[in-house]
Amino acid sequence: MAKKTTAKERLLRKFIPPVVIGVSGSDFTVTGSNWELVPATDSDGNPTFWAVWRGYFDLSGIVIDQATLFTVNPMFQEGCDWNYTSSLATGALQAWDMITQEFITDATFDGVLAGSGNWIPPGLMGGHSTVGATVRTGAPYELEDIHYGNARSFQFGAVTQLGTSPFLPNQTRSASWGVGSATAGQKLYVTRAIHISSALEASDAPPPAPANTINSPPTAVVVPAIIAEETDLRYIERLRRSYVLQEEVH
Repeated sequence: MAKKTTAKERLLRKFIPPVVIGVSGSDFTVTGSNWELVPATDSDGNPTFWAVWRGYFDLSGIVIDQATLFTVNPMFQEGCDWNYTSSLATGALQAWDMITQEFITDATFDGVLAGSGNWIPPGLMGGHSTVGATVRTGAPYELEDIHYGNARSFQFGAVTQLGTSPFLPNQTRSASWGVGSATAGQKLYVTRAIHISSALEASDAPPPAPANTINSPPTAVVVPAIIAEETDLRYIERLRRSYVLQEEVH
């Protein structure tokens, strides 16, 4: 089994392609490589929609060597600005970036507070409510399984004479969570999620419809990491945890 040896450095890299989110009549559209339109329900049981990108780092080679990977200060590096145009007067563009040991399922995106984009992300409150029974995550996740999380909000400026917001929004919030943990699992998951329903307005109004679009920047996910072999007991504990998480995915 694993023994204590000299640690090795590794740089994990993953590319998140840009996405174009728009409106076609009363429907939202999501265009981008590996991006998905994910339907969910809000806290009142009404339909709400997300744009979600999911990928992963393959750590199977590390598992074969019976080693542990420690993440150190992950970064989401963006090549340009977010672009956001909306006719929704109370609209806000809200995005979450996550690096996790567990796959983030579609059910996790249920529970946004009705009428807003207020959502408790994985790892916080473990799927339980904090405001009566209104705000919740769709599935419980442990904070120890969240290596990195960042939530951001963007607000548009004063509405123009055309009835739509300026193209470049102002970032009004950036909050991080996660424990920067270690893993002995075969995968480390990357997720970017954008709540569409709180940002854009879809309606059956006759054309010409006002512009409602979101353009995300191309993003490089860079994770400095250290690979080390731990004592047998510690490694077995981490390995057991990784198997538990894999079972929960299925």
